[in-house]
Amino acid sequence: MKALTLIFISCFAWLSHAQAPSANFTVSDPDNILCQGDCIYVVNNSTGDDLTYLWTFENASPSTFIGQNPGPICFNTASTTGPFALTLTATNAQGAVSTITQFVTVLPMPMVTSTISDTLAGVYVVIADTTIDMFQEAYLYAEGAPFGGNLTWYPSGVTADSISGCTACIAGDSLTVTPFYTTYYVVEYGLNGCFAYDTVLVTVNFANQVKVELPNSFSPNGDGENDFFRVLTNVDEDGNFANGFEEGGALAEIDLRVFNRYGQQVFRTTDVKEGWDGTYKGKAMNPATYTYILNFRTIDGRSGSRKGNVTLFR
Repeated sequence: MKALTLIFISCFAWLSHAQAPSANFTVSDPDNILCQGDCIYVVNNSTGDDLTYLWTFENASPSTFIGQNPGPICFNTASTTGPFALTLTATNAQGAVSTITQFVTVLPMPMVTSTISDTLAGVYVVIADTTIDMFQEAYLYAEGAPFGGNLTWYPSGVTADSISGCTACIAGDSLTVTPFYTTYYVVEYGLNGCFAYDTVLVTVNFANQVKVELPNSFSPNGDGENDFFRVLTNVDEDGNFANGFEEGGALAEIDLRVFNRYGQQVFRTTDVKEGWDGTYKGKAMNPATYTYILNFRTIDGRSGSRKGNVTLFR
């Protein structure tokens, strides 16, 4: 009886090892449709004991791999004549083999080019990245290929329009911009779920033209004129540049402190749009001359400071 048990166990072990493996794997991209230059991952889900694995990846890098799970598999060639094969072969110790193949389609990447245009004798010509003064216009143009995709300009909120008189711009997408600080404009061209990008740089003479000022007096009497002591710039917050000095337009951060003649701090704010109303702890301050200290950072990253006096009138 003991001998029969040993024979049964040995036969069961031999049969289990002799069973063919079952090769299986999943691909990280759910629809197996990629863009040229994309990389994917595969996860080996094969079953069986004592298995060895051989992977082959058509027109990919790497093209082969020996082991359970390869790293990233990258496709730098579009599958213009048909999908590319991903094949896994699993072999057990007895030589039994199982093979599975999946296919991926690699779409060609679209192309996009963006330029800056200017007028020369009434004709639009392409120029290199340009430098303009604040409030001036720059004319951008982008064109994608193959035909049939969608162009989108960034930063967000920048919308495409047409440039009057630019007949060369009909095939693409033109844009008139008025940045008040140096800005990279990015154009995205999408076709069949694949995206290409290009950038143009418009440099603005921001540092030489932005003014950061504080008034030397104010009168908080509730008449709606000069009721607050606040930081002013010549950049309008709503971008229309029509109203002269407006609060906060060119500033990213401030720290404004006001002191009375005894050195006591009577006001402090870090809000670029907030001003002092001439009160301290809810009580109106007496007419007098006060000292202020301002530290600030402009929207182009420059830091600066101001120190001076302001007279409160009632």
